[in-house]
Amino acid sequence: MAEEGERTEPGTPRQHQRARERGQVARSVELVSACLLFTVFLLLFKLEGYLSGGFTAYFRDTAGRADQIDLSASYLPQFTLEQLTWIYRLMAPFVLGGVFVALIVNFLQVGMVFSVHPLNPDLNRINPTRGFQRLFSMHALVELLKSLLKLVLVAVVAFGILYRSAPGLLSSMAMAPESGVALAMSVGWRIAVFACGLLLVLAILDYIFQRYEFEKSIRMTKQEVKDEYKNQEGDPQIKRRIREMGRRIIMSRMFEKLKTADAVITNPTHLAVAVQYELDWPAPRVVAKGKDYLAARIVRYAEEMSIPVYEQASLARALYEVELDQFVPAALFKAVARVIAHLARYDERLRRKLRQLRPSPRAQAG
Repeated sequence: MAEEGERTEPGTPRQHQRARERGQVARSVELVSACLLFTVFLLLFKLEGYLSGGFTAYFRDTAGRADQIDLSASYLPQFTLEQLTWIYRLMAPFVLGGVFVALIVNFLQVGMVFSVHPLNPDLNRINPTRGFQRLFSMHALVELLKSLLKLVLVAVVAFGILYRSAPGLLSSMAMAPESGVALAMSVGWRIAVFACGLLLVLAILDYIFQRYEFEKSIRMTKQEVKDEYKNQEGDPQIKRRIREMGRRIIMSRMFEKLKTADAVITNPTHLAVAVQYELDWPAPRVVAKGKDYLAARIVRYAEEMSIPVYEQASLARALYEVELDQFVPAALFKAVARVIAHLARYDERLRRKLRQLRPSPRAQAG
């Protein structure tokens, strides 16, 4: 059973956000390195002609005018710049391709992260004791084991390919130089492809491990989760009180409007809907409604205020679906009008109101 202060709860979204602000993300350096290595070998394979042609032209140009090169102190900087320009031009596809792949792989792992927190001065980084602890920590041991595993696996793959290709390589000594070089290149490419594939698999496994370690590092105690929930969402007790106050305000307003109702239609005790009708209204309006306990309160209050109460289950259910302060739908208008007219036979106040709403004979004659 987990103890009270043990970090057993997954990190909340806010905890993840704080970690990103500090520059702490789940990122695998091995995945970036493996993708870079794969990109370099792929470019070497695709741009083999470009690279060999470029170096051939470079050496031909350099060697062809060797007797004309001025190595004096005044010309040496210009000569060095020319040579570096040649080399940069040849290596540009590999450098740009590597930078592009590194950016894409990092973006796919962590997205856009910008934090200056890792740049803040920290004396613990130059503390010999802390440095010694990091050197012999579990993290350092895991990194060492990963490096050894990569080295061993790549060596096994290379040895296996070389062992199978040994007869052909030995027989290449009797071949023409071009054929021997082509065979050696073929073996080298096979080693590179298998090694890259193996390193990519290991890198993906390392990325999964890094995500697990990251999620483990931002775990929280149950109390921390509760405190964060309170800070973000507010104290549940305060929110409950606010909701209760809101309900009370709504209830008080509804019961104020209930005083103006002309009739209350019930079902018979589960639902109660109060309606009101005025001359300038296009239809009766629902001014109050309630269910179960609230329905009983509405009926009791209506009886205290001498508001007629009429029991009609189907009409009450239909009116209950109408929102407060909304007019009765046209489909229910006649049914409500019949109820109000029926109640007016027994309620003097409602009868007087209907008499005022009814047009006078003179108005009809006009």
